[in-house]
Amino acid sequence: MNFKLALAAAAVVGLAGTAQAADLAKKAPAAANYVKVCDAYGAGFFYIPGSETCLKIGGYARFQLSGYGLSRNWIGTHGGVYGWQRGLNGISTLARADLTVDARTNTEMGLLRSYIEILADNASYSAGGGTNVYLDKAFIQFAGLTAGRAQSFFDFVYPGNAPTTLSAGAELFPDARVNLLAYTFSFGNGITASLSIEDPSTSANSNPAGSTQAARRATLGALGGIYGGVHSPDLVANVNITQAWGSAQISGVLHDDVSAVDGVNGKLGWAALAGVKINLPMLGEGDAIALQGTYGQGALGYVLSGWQGGSAVSTRDFYVNGTGIDQSTGYALYAGLTHNFNKKVYATLAGGFAAYDAPSIADANDYNYVDVRGTIGWKPVAGLLIAGEVGYGRVDYRNNTATRLDSDKVLFDLRIQRSF
Repeated sequence: MNFKLALAAAAVVGLAGTAQAADLAKKAPAAANYVKVCDAYGAGFFYIPGSETCLKIGGYARFQLSGYGLSRNWIGTHGGVYGWQRGLNGISTLARADLTVDARTNTEMGLLRSYIEILADNASYSAGGGTNVYLDKAFIQFAGLTAGRAQSFFDFVYPGNAPTTLSAGAELFPDARVNLLAYTFSFGNGITASLSIEDPSTSANSNPAGSTQAARRATLGALGGIYGGVHSPDLVANVNITQAWGSAQISGVLHDDVSAVDGVNGKLGWAALAGVKINLPMLGEGDAIALQGTYGQGALGYVLSGWQGGSAVSTRDFYVNGTGIDQSTGYALYAGLTHNFNKKVYATLAGGFAAYDAPSIADANDYNYVDVRGTIGWKPVAGLLIAGEVGYGRVDYRNNTATRLDSDKVLFDLRIQRSF
């Protein structure tokens, strides 16, 4: 009996050894890919499984209600001759979706980044409802190089970059997304310099409804038979410093004015910008003030993106005069302040002044424009914003006519936005 038990035990041990040998010959199961947090570039990034690329997906959903109160003489985007026309809206609504994708990879030659932002609007405005899908940004950055559709390297103060109000944009400062090829030199201590080749015919601000407006090829009205094709890109340069106290920038651009009239010689236009943003932690966390001035000749789309915000005048870069062109000049000033009462309530106050000076052959079109806006915002929970804004604008013409009289407007906006 003992002999039989010993033999059975030996057989069990042998079978177990054989099973273990068979297991050793099998391939180990593949390790599962889990999404891992990437903290190298800030909150919200994660590793794409199976790669060294960090990805962040963001955006927002927005509702906005706007209303306008115009004087009897107002002639602008939202009004007709002697105030309102029957077919135009006194209020407008906006529903916007914004989606951003930010992918970054650290390579032996530096950071490789691609960024995409797509906007979709359904808005009434004055021309009636409609949905617009708009590629706001799509660019690649690598070792100082930026290529694609991005914020113009000329701009400094624009929405999201400095103290501003809900609808402040075209009426207060230059703001354009444009197709470009640029290189940025870094000198350390927060100092950079950039050179950019930009296509002015692709220029548009952050409003998809105006995405077809070539804001830097010519301002409103100038496309109507006087502006020729783009013969050369705009050349933009800037120097920027960003440190703990805030940031500052100077920018310049050379812009080719080409007439659509054959036999008329073109001219080189130009514009310059100087701006500063100063942090004010002594007033409150996140408080800041921004100041900016722009001036240009024959390149008014760089001075201000929204001359058409209230003027009845066709604000042109130049006028045809015989076999040549006479260029217009203009300047714009901006100031904006943000104050945070606490982590949930903030207020902004922003204002701008612009002056348009046509050449002598059309100096009757000269005018000044002023715009002031104030906002109060409430963030009841993280990611949610409920804000209201009121504003005032006025146009003063050099020469009043029966259809072009000094006028003013009052506006209001209500915005509800959830960001993620």
